[in-house]
Amino acid sequence: MKKFLLLLLIISYWGCEKGMDDYRNAKPASEVPVSTYDFLKQQGDLYDTLVLLIDRTKLTDTLKNQTVTFFVPQDISIATALYNLNFTRSKLGYKGNWTLDSVPLKVWDSLLRRYIVRGVVNADSLRYADGTDLISLYGHAMNGKTSGTNASGAVNGGTQLVLYSDKNDSRFSKDWSVATTQNVDVKTKNGMMHILESKHVFGFTSFVGKAFPESLEPLQGPFLGYPIPIPGIVEAPDYDEGGEGIAYHDNDKGNTGGQYRNEDVDMENCSEGNTDGGSPGGRYNVGWTRGSEWLRYTVDIAEAGDYKVEIRVAGPGGGIVHLLIDEVDMSGPITFPDTGGWQNWQGVFANVKLPAGKHYLKFFIEKSNFNLHRYIFKKI
Repeated sequence: MKKFLLLLLIISYWGCEKGMDDYRNAKPASEVPVSTYDFLKQQGDLYDTLVLLIDRTKLTDTLKNQTVTFFVPQDISIATALYNLNFTRSKLGYKGNWTLDSVPLKVWDSLLRRYIVRGVVNADSLRYADGTDLISLYGHAMNGKTSGTNASGAVNGGTQLVLYSDKNDSRFSKDWSVATTQNVDVKTKNGMMHILESKHVFGFTSFVGKAFPESLEPLQGPFLGYPIPIPGIVEAPDYDEGGEGIAYHDNDKGNTGGQYRNEDVDMENCSEGNTDGGSPGGRYNVGWTRGSEWLRYTVDIAEAGDYKVEIRVAGPGGGIVHLLIDEVDMSGPITFPDTGGWQNWQGVFANVKLPAGKHYLKFFIEKSNFNLHRYIFKKI
């Protein structure tokens, strides 16, 4: 029985003299006299990893003795998922050395069950325009749908394959994650198998997020890719990456001015512009400010000591702000005057004592009726 399915496919291929593309989608002469589990185990290294995970997640009895349909992911699909996981970890500054054992067992269990549905589901039962909604072992919503292949120029004149989709909790097909079968309708003693293509990534789009939840958090760090040096100019629009509550707080949704960044901080073109050849953020100003809003910047302070900071502001109502380093108030209240217009820019000065090294600089707005362009730090 070892590699029984593969032998059947080879016989079908040579007997019909099909091209390789037709062979890839070919429907096997499809019945094996063993359980789904035993068939996979007999394939040796084709499904070694998959069988190991089945055993660890206690799905052995399900695939041996219960009537189920298994949309079978190949070992290469699992290897690809692990590669993607380690790539993501390394990009976010973690060690990219995770193995099967590093991933919590509940993740393997939860995702592996998405490939198994109760009862016998063959391709003929999925021949509907919108497919057939299916429920996995843990009650997750899936969908199965047949799709024709082309043969010798005839549209849908070739063999049928199945599109097996994770609905991602959405009724709109545009949000679904789709896996394509390589072979369909392999009948076993206790149900049915459909073999997924090797290019399918295990877990659809959920594996990395479930195995490594940190990957779902907003990207955090300096917006420019490096800490902003002090002494120097900190452009107000160049606040950190990280999103609401991490890199900024804004009291209303959306960027009212619609410029520079697609977040909730409001920005517009600045008449004062960027005359010093610095960051592109210098061409814009933060506007529509309100009390309790704040912006955070990762800065690298060259030397501890006293600095003079010039804050460039414009507005008819003035305001009160504080500068904090690592959540410690370094400035006390800084009061802004009425400058006579939303683009009538004026410098407001304050002295602050700063520590050396990399720190978070926070600009906190206590009272507001002004636009904000930049902060200019000079060592005293």
